[in-house]
Amino acid sequence: MKVLLSLMALCITLGLCHGACFLARNTVAFVDGKMMLPDGCTDLYDGTKHPFGDVWNSSRCMRCSCGRTEMQCCTRGVEVREGCRSILDMETCSYKFYKIDDPTTPCNF
Repeated sequence: MKVLLSLMALCITLGLCHGACFLARNTVAFVDGKMMLPDGCTDLYDGTKHPFGDVWNSSRCMRCSCGRTEMQCCTRGVEVREGCRSILDMETCSYKFYKIDDPTTPCNF
């Protein structure tokens, strides 16, 4: 029973830390009756093309990777720091932390 509870706690913790992911399957196209296999992945948010094996940050700061059969994108987990508020910097796709009582002061840890 203790093992089951420990596993449940671990799964919940991992889910909260990592956020959410989605998979988009690469599709085969037919042009003039001929099957055309994909040569990479297309970012669903901004339409950019990426070769197989590529890893990138989407325009919404999701971490995406392109595989032969699918593209996977995951949100970034949110880190919690006591007394601080996290703000996602969309240019660097990283979180910055500021004091709750003074949003102009960064938290230094």
